Amino acid sequence: MSNTTVLHNQNVQWRQVWSLVALDLAIVISWIAYHKYQPELLKQFRFDNFKFQLALVQGLILFATPPIAGWFADRARRKGHGHLPVVTVGINFVSMIFMVVAVTIWTNPTGLVRLLFPLMIVLWLVFMNVFHSPAISTLEMFVPTYKLPQVMAIFAVTTDVAASLEPSIIDLISIFGAPVTFAVGGVLVFGSGIWLQRTLRSFKPVSEDSEAQENGKTTLKKSRFEVVIVVGLFMGLATMFFFELFPQMTEKKLPFLSADGFKGSYFTSALIAFSALLSYPLSLWAQRFSVVKAAWVGGIGFMTTLLIILTTAGNLALVGFVLYPIFFAIMSVTFLPIAFVNLTSRQKVLGVGLFFSGIQLASSVVEALQAGGYL
Repeated sequence: MSNTTVLHNQNVQWRQVWSLVALDLAIVISWIAYHKYQPELLKQFRFDNFKFQLALVQGLILFATPPIAGWFADRARRKGHGHLPVVTVGINFVSMIFMVVAVTIWTNPTGLVRLLFPLMIVLWLVFMNVFHSPAISTLEMFVPTYKLPQVMAIFAVTTDVAASLEPSIIDLISIFGAPVTFAVGGVLVFGSGIWLQRTLRSFKPVSEDSEAQENGKTTLKKSRFEVVIVVGLFMGLATMFFFELFPQMTEKKLPFLSADGFKGSYFTSALIAFSALLSYPLSLWAQRFSVVKAAWVGGIGFMTTLLIILTTAGNLALVGFVLYPIFFAIMSVTFLPIAFVNLTSRQKVLGVGLFFSGIQLASSVVEALQAGGYL
């Protein structure tokens, strides 16, 4: 291997990384828009009695689609087609469905077109998850393994900041209305997808086997899917509590917040922003310390602080709430790198899909229970 190639392997390919970050951010904003307008649109098209059934279908799609898409992407790559076909199909269909939904909302149709609205939602959910895993799985091509926590911190910062600004984003898109919001969502996904496709085409990766040999790494002979699934489930559990349940839990566990007129959702947004602020310095610490040991610290810290929050109230619970973002940030920057190193190149995208399935499981269950009025 030439010295130029070695240097190329050791550097982060920032053009490709930033295109992935942009796509990830477009997905987060799209999900915020979806969650904001889904109840209103179901009511507008007279399907609000099927919220629970839609939540069940949504959970099934979020759980099953990433590994299925990953399996197809791995198969396409082994045939020499790379990840682009799956990524391209997913992005193009999502953008198209965004535009169709925007027009449908604007025209407010009746008859057969109205009856097709739930199908549009299902197709949007499927294709939103078709391209995500294949796109994110390319990250390891652009980033040396030891720098993955540092790059994951950038993803954590952008997505967490977007999540922390969700109340403000919702206020903004409420001004524009559903048709414009969905049209802009389609443009965001399509634009970031085109940027990613161009950067992928301009990148000439070396083989993973030669890179592993150069770095003195041993190549896995068999993927450790059990490790990938476990870290995904843990990350999903932590995400579910942080993003889904903390707004209600903070109001219940910290009564002095509501007494001062401070909503639990705003306090949770502040905690998410705090986690985003910590992500990058903690990624540098994990990089120097040990990614595996840092992941253990994050996982154990998450379980400990969650136990404090669940079993106490008042000032002690407040300590748990304040410490929680620290361990969540550590998990955010270490768990996907752990998944990567436990996957063979032949099953990389399938494994990343299983990781994202694990992340989605807990949140999907909670959302279904909330939609059914059980929680």
